[in-house]
Amino acid sequence: MNHAAKLTATRISFALAIAGVAAVPVAAPAFAQAAAKPNFAAGGTVYDTSGGIAGTIAEASADAVVIDTGRNKVAIPPASFGAGEKGPILAMTMAELDAAADGAAAAAKAQLLAALVPGAAVKGSAGQPIGAVEKLDGEFVLLRSEAGKARVPVTALAVDGGALMLGMTAADFTAAVEATKVSDPEA
Repeated sequence: MNHAAKLTATRISFALAIAGVAAVPVAAPAFAQAAAKPNFAAGGTVYDTSGGIAGTIAEASADAVVIDTGRNKVAIPPASFGAGEKGPILAMTMAELDAAADGAAAAAKAQLLAALVPGAAVKGSAGQPIGAVEKLDGEFVLLRSEAGKARVPVTALAVDGGALMLGMTAADFTAAVEATKVSDPEA
């Protein structure tokens, strides 16, 4: 999972923790329950506690299972699932997953817009300094760096640990800015 996806997964996992997502107890003897683990195969179906479909597994890792509801892709910690006869069980319906994802996305956007003030420092995806916000211009941000200025979409930025982060490394940003510079034919 790339860094931007991990940030989104962290935000959604936090929102789901607040919403009360927890591992679902399954109706099995205690000795069997301890051994039962959900199967997180990509393409598999996730069910809610009523047997309804909560979504489809898009991908899984040790840190998160990404559930595709058809409207959102939501990263959820594996410990939040129980094992059921038909597949993994989650204590949220598809509608509740979508509501949690929408709420987390709205909160992340509000946090980002609040952080986009002139002079705010911007880091690359690996944590290196890139430059600073010069101004917000609608759906774009003008960034000022040692390499020059660049207009980037607001959606290319996120707040990570209270700092603004661009979805590329500082080296990639510098290379992109350098590549767009026009040489002076009079020089």
